[in-house]
Amino acid sequence: MGFFGSEKKELKCKKCGTVLSDSERFRKHQEKAHNKKKEKCRACGTEFDTSEDLRKHKKNCK
Repeated sequence: MGFFGSEKKELKCKKCGTVLSDSERFRKHQEKAHNKKKEKCRACGTEFDTSEDLRKHKKNCK
């Protein structure tokens, strides 16, 4: 049993077999490696691989 009764769970990508133990990293892997849809800035039209990259861009986009 892990810390405070929680166990680390390995998450395996069904598309490529990548194994990650952190759910946030797994989500980012799925989005970046397998999401063919680009995220687009409405203000300037720049496209990004992940919604996280777009969010960071929006802070400085005028």
